[in-house]
Amino acid sequence: MTVASLTKILRPAIVALCLAPVLVMGVAVPVRGASTITLRLDPASEYVMSDEIITLALWVDGVDELDRVELHLDYDWAGLQVQDADPGRANVQIQLGPIFCADCAPWNEVAGGEIHLVAYRDPLDGPFSGSGIVAYITFLVTATAPDTYNVSFDQVATQLLDSGGHSIAVDHFTDSMLVLPPPLVTLTGWVTRDGWGSDERTVVNAVLYPATSPYEPLSWGRACTDEAGGFVLETLEGQQSPPSDILPAGSPPTSPTCTSRWAFVRLEFTNHLSKCDWECADGDVQDIGWRDLEGGDVDGDGCITISDIVRIIGDYGEVVGAPCYIQCTECPPHYPPPNVAPSCDLNSDCQVNVLDLAQAAGNFGLCSNCP
Repeated sequence: MTVASLTKILRPAIVALCLAPVLVMGVAVPVRGASTITLRLDPASEYVMSDEIITLALWVDGVDELDRVELHLDYDWAGLQVQDADPGRANVQIQLGPIFCADCAPWNEVAGGEIHLVAYRDPLDGPFSGSGIVAYITFLVTATAPDTYNVSFDQVATQLLDSGGHSIAVDHFTDSMLVLPPPLVTLTGWVTRDGWGSDERTVVNAVLYPATSPYEPLSWGRACTDEAGGFVLETLEGQQSPPSDILPAGSPPTSPTCTSRWAFVRLEFTNHLSKCDWECADGDVQDIGWRDLEGGDVDGDGCITISDIVRIIGDYGEVVGAPCYIQCTECPPHYPPPNVAPSCDLNSDCQVNVLDLAQAAGNFGLCSNCP
C-alpha cells in the first residue's frame, strides 16, 4: 500500500476529527436573537391638534436577558416640545417604564431635538426577558402648520446590553409620525362673560356633522378665547371620537341653505351657564358672531337657582391673595398666578362678595340650552 492510497483512505476520518470540536462548540454556545427583537414607539402614527399633549410608549419586544439600555432618539423640536416627567427633580425628562426602576437612570436628558436616556435594571430583579415598556415620552404639540412631525430612533447610537455588557442586536425599529392635518373648517367668533374685565379662557368646543344622514361626527376641535374673547377653532380631519360630554342630544337641523356640514358649538366656563348652537359650516371659514355667557351656576347643574345663591352666601367673605385665577381644566392659564380663586368667585376678583351675589341674583332662573 502506497502512502498516497493510505492518505486517501484516512482522509474522511481526519476531516471528521477536525470538525468534531467545531460541532461540539456549535451545540454548546446558544445563538442570541432567535426571536425578533424590536424597539418601537406606540402609537406609530397619530393625528394630533395644536396644543394637544400626547404620550408615546417606547416598547421593547422579544428581548432576552436585558440589563441596560442606551437610547438615542430625534424629534422635530420645531413642532414638538418634550414635557418634563418630574418638574420637581433635575434630569428627569423621560418617565421610565416598568422594566426599569425609577431611580435607575444615570442619564436622562432632552436638548435640541435629541433625547438621550440611559437606564439599567434593579440588580435585585436581575435581567429582563420578554416584551415591555422601556419609557414614556410626553410631548406638547406646539406646531400650528399642517405637517408630519417625527419621533425616530438613532439606530446607530441606540444600544441594548446584557448583564455582561454585551450588545443585544435589535432587528427592527418602529418610529412614530404625529400628523397635524389641514383643517376641514375654521370657526371664528367672540365670546364674553358678564361681570368680567377679561374674557379669556372660555372653552369653545365644536363637533362637525354632515348635512345629511348618517349623522356621525366628521371631526371636532377645541379652542380657548383670548383676552378680548376672540377665538379661532380648527376642526381637523382624522381626529379621534369627540368627548361624549360635548355631543348634541339630537341630529343636526335641516335647511335648504346648508348643504354640506353643520357644526355643533358648545361654549362653557366655570360657574357660568354653557351655551350651545348649531352653525352651518359649508365654507372653509365660518364666523359664528358674538355670544355672552351668564354667571352664577356655581353648582354646575345647568340652571341658576336658590341652590347657587345659598352656596355663594355660604362662602361670602372668602378671600385669597391677588392675583388669582379661576380653575378651568380645558383652558388653563399659560402662566398661572400663584393663587386659585374661591370656588364661588364669579368675576375673578379673588373674593366672594356682593358683586358675585348680585350677578347670580340678576341671572336667577336662567338655564343653559345645552344637553
